[in-house]
Amino acid sequence: MRQLFWLVLLPAGLAAQRPAVSPVLPRIWTRLPDTTLSAWVFLRPQASLATVSDRIAATGGGVRVRVRSRWLHAISIDAPARALRALSQDRDLRRIQPLGRFRLVQPLSSRYPLEGEPPLLRNPTAGPDSCGVTPGGDPVLGPSEMPYRRLNLRPLTDQGVNGTGVRIGIFDTGFDTQNPAFGGVTVTAQHDFVYGDGVVRNQSSDDSLFSAHSHGTAVWSLFAGDVPGRLRGIARGATYLLAKTEDVRTEKRVEEDNYVAALEWADSIGVDIVSSSLGYLAFDNGFSYSPSQLNGDVAVTTVAADSAVKRGILVVTAAGNSGPGFRTIQTPGDADSVLTIGAEDSLGNIACCSSRGPAADGRIKPDFTAPGVAVCVVVGATVNRLDGTSFATPLLAASTALLKQQQPTLTPIGMRTVLRNMASNRATPDTIRGWGTPDFGAAVVFTAGVTPLAPLPSSGTLTTVTPRFSWTVGSVPASAQPVGYRLRIAKDSALTAPLIDTALAVDTFALQRALKPGSLFWQVDATAATGETATTGIVGPIPVPAWATLTAFNNPAGSVSNTPQPTFTWTSPAVSTPPGLFTYDLGVQRVSNGVYVFGVVGLRDTTFTLPQPLELNTTYRWDLVVHAGSDTTRVRSQGPFLVADGGLPTATLLYQNFPNPFPANGRDATCLWFDVATAGVVELDIVDLRGNPVRRFVPGPDFPAILEAGRYGRGTGSAGICDTRLMWDGRADDGHLLPAGVYLAKLKVPGLLVFKRIVFRGK
Repeated sequence: MRQLFWLVLLPAGLAAQRPAVSPVLPRIWTRLPDTTLSAWVFLRPQASLATVSDRIAATGGGVRVRVRSRWLHAISIDAPARALRALSQDRDLRRIQPLGRFRLVQPLSSRYPLEGEPPLLRNPTAGPDSCGVTPGGDPVLGPSEMPYRRLNLRPLTDQGVNGTGVRIGIFDTGFDTQNPAFGGVTVTAQHDFVYGDGVVRNQSSDDSLFSAHSHGTAVWSLFAGDVPGRLRGIARGATYLLAKTEDVRTEKRVEEDNYVAALEWADSIGVDIVSSSLGYLAFDNGFSYSPSQLNGDVAVTTVAADSAVKRGILVVTAAGNSGPGFRTIQTPGDADSVLTIGAEDSLGNIACCSSRGPAADGRIKPDFTAPGVAVCVVVGATVNRLDGTSFATPLLAASTALLKQQQPTLTPIGMRTVLRNMASNRATPDTIRGWGTPDFGAAVVFTAGVTPLAPLPSSGTLTTVTPRFSWTVGSVPASAQPVGYRLRIAKDSALTAPLIDTALAVDTFALQRALKPGSLFWQVDATAATGETATTGIVGPIPVPAWATLTAFNNPAGSVSNTPQPTFTWTSPAVSTPPGLFTYDLGVQRVSNGVYVFGVVGLRDTTFTLPQPLELNTTYRWDLVVHAGSDTTRVRSQGPFLVADGGLPTATLLYQNFPNPFPANGRDATCLWFDVATAGVVELDIVDLRGNPVRRFVPGPDFPAILEAGRYGRGTGSAGICDTRLMWDGRADDGHLLPAGVYLAKLKVPGLLVFKRIVFRGK
């Protein structure tokens, strides 16, 4: 409470300049001020890394600078708790948090050792060789053939593709560089970040219950090992940078700063791919990352891994073996741009203990899966089967080296996109297996995927009902040509009832039948001569236009024609031959009884003037039957049209209101028409069944008491067939809504009183 009170009393400006401090640190330095702690010290952007680092190192008193990270703009230090407390007032610092160290815990199952703890918790040299030669097995790969099959690597490796020219960094517990399984493999650089020397194999100080370099050697063997007839590494032609970052001595410390330093070291030498079967989550100093912090922005290994990707390095990391629980991935597996790998068995079933996602911010993790159950690896002088995402990770990373060799310009994000497009779960990626297991044979053949070119949903409604479909597969290796295609076109998104389902040898198709109005979906599946496949996925929905759009007398509110022989007009989209140009059948229908009063067939123009007059003061609709070859579709006017009589009426009349009953047909008001034969006083009211007036139209705000002879209530032109001033919406004069029921329209002129029954349905 005293510390919180002190913080509250600080001036606001000063408090804002103090670094943020992880809550675990004040608890330690208050209780145990002489304890030496390891911590990350993050600098403010304007502070000099070299200057602040030298200043901290010069303070003495047991303070030691471990690593200076340019990428993180941070320093990892060992310091007494009281020294860290003093640094918490340093205005050049932005944040202080503990340096991660693992807490050794037992695995969920002896078959699934945890990443990064010591990774192999049982003596890996014990037991017989479990990957012996079997009769009828592959003479070169032996029992290690399974991952080649699951990842479809044989189309590449059988042609001699082996990662030549690709530089791979591996971070682990150490590597037995003297093991004969790695004879002929090129190691460009090696560094021990635990002891600070250039020896990554076991040293005398590594002696413990665990063989320090066993896990790293097993991982490396999947890249570059060679045990004839039993194991063949996927990328023996690559060059390697080996970094010993994990300390498995009895104090069981594994520091995050080794990982960060190794990334910057590998980048300084030049590396294309970094693979690490490691994870950082719960540590032995009371600090751990909470599930909410696995969002890609907090853990130092995560931020550093994303920084490496921005510099063009593909980073592949293990998801961890803490499944099957929800959100059990470890850092840096939560990094946005990193490929996080889960484990599956030889049949593609997810390994039970493979860690699950998602990341804290909802992103899908893991990204992919690869074989990680009963995988043959080099263990000492033997080849044994081991389990875990530790081994799924190098299998996938080594496979990316083959793709990188064939497509050297691929960026890390480009690589991820290619693998997503060629993975087994691409249609429904989830937080258990991500996008699934990539097909590397297909990824090399169809690196650019199958890209739809036209038509596309982004282009909007089609301008033709006979579009040309086109797509591209980019540059396909000569050995995989020719490429065949299957095109399906349908009205439904599942393509269950395709309009077109055809095999093609070219990447374009001209549709020779007119598409009906609605939505369009299509998909192309490509198959190379060598058997690899790829797909556009379903493209759509793409709007297909109506075969005709009426441009005259098509107002939903109705239209008025000033001539009894109106001209009808319409437009149509383009259509190719075949099926040929559209032809049209035009019909005019009386609204009152639905009888067609005129019809003509076989029109080719998009305009037509009636050759005979229609009856005046009568409402009609018109429609077209459009023909494209043997297919037809009907287009109907949205509203009626009225042929108005421009002459003076010979009699005073009150017409039946329409619609009646109302509201109806999407109209919430009813139209009132009347004719006045002789100028004079006119009254037009709505009354209830007792004769009480509820709404007065004439005289009123829009009409005087004395009206000239004429026709009232009609609209004009395309504004609608009703005069909005003479439309009743079921309200009284004061604006309140009347109850549903029967009302009367009442027209009164000298010598004449007329009523029409109105049915109001209410609102």
